[in-house]
Amino acid sequence: MNEKAQPPKPNRQTNWTTGGREPGSSPQEPADSMRPAANSGIPGGTETLETIELVLDEVERRLTDKVVLDELAERAYLSKFHLHRLMRAATGLPLMEYVRARKLSASAHALLDTRSAGTVLGTALAFGFDHEQSYIRAFKRQFGVTPAQFRRGTEEIRLVERCDTSVLKEIRRGVVFEPMFVMKPRSLYAGRKATIPIAENFERYTANTHGVTFFYGEYAKIPNKLKPGVYIGLTLYPPEHRPKATDYLTSAEVSSLEGLTPEWDTAEIQAGKYAVFKYIGRFHPEHLTIHELNEIWNYMDEWLLRSPYEQAHGHHFEYIDIALARDDYCEADLYVPIRDL
Repeated sequence: MNEKAQPPKPNRQTNWTTGGREPGSSPQEPADSMRPAANSGIPGGTETLETIELVLDEVERRLTDKVVLDELAERAYLSKFHLHRLMRAATGLPLMEYVRARKLSASAHALLDTRSAGTVLGTALAFGFDHEQSYIRAFKRQFGVTPAQFRRGTEEIRLVERCDTSVLKEIRRGVVFEPMFVMKPRSLYAGRKATIPIAENFERYTANTHGVTFFYGEYAKIPNKLKPGVYIGLTLYPPEHRPKATDYLTSAEVSSLEGLTPEWDTAEIQAGKYAVFKYIGRFHPEHLTIHELNEIWNYMDEWLLRSPYEQAHGHHFEYIDIALARDDYCEADLYVPIRDL
């Protein structure tokens, strides 16, 4: 990147925090995810990437069998809700859609196998479909042609192969996924701002303490919240604090600053494009520390260097929906503003 072209870049050993459950409220989440999984302990220190690999291997092993979501969740030691989120982040598809796409892609090989004179019905049954018609409909929905048309035609089809986990970045106790891109309108935030010394944060987890105290003690009092239960940790890079500290606003995104009393600190961020990196780990978000986050930001900086973008403005933020949190599940989205080089 052109150092002169980008805004002043902070030391990535900055600050992060996570919150707990909002006092007096229950997160709105499917009932399945509100209960512990059948085996809530994590055997052998299983990490996020190992969980993904385990599920992918199980799907491959059972391409010719029926794959049941409950069994996959039990194998992964996750609720069905959290397993869906993890595997969709990894594969880009809802889990059972990925399973179906892999089955159909494998069946395409069988349809063209000249050594076999199998029927469409036989292929359907061989890959775990109960009925020929359900297989034909699924095949046409996936590839745009029926099995019979594909078998006698000349058109290629686009297969879904086993998910390649080499593109995922393992970070200590979790995984960072390649970014999606969003255009975010002008946004408003209200909460508590603190200046966080970088060295102190590394030693004492100052930002974590600041954020957890805010979330448990004051978050519920903020009016006009756009998404109750969603914590925003907004890091700002004021020139007067560089390079030894940053400003950190533990906050909620709000629809309006009207009605806010002077006790609240606020920020207004102009509209812009963001790269959003999802991080998932097998622990509660409260235990996401600066050490994991430093590695995540190093990965994001490396990604920026390889990309056609640069950081656009002197801020970044983390988005944590506490409704998703569990003792063995942490999910955080990291937003960094970008612009074209």
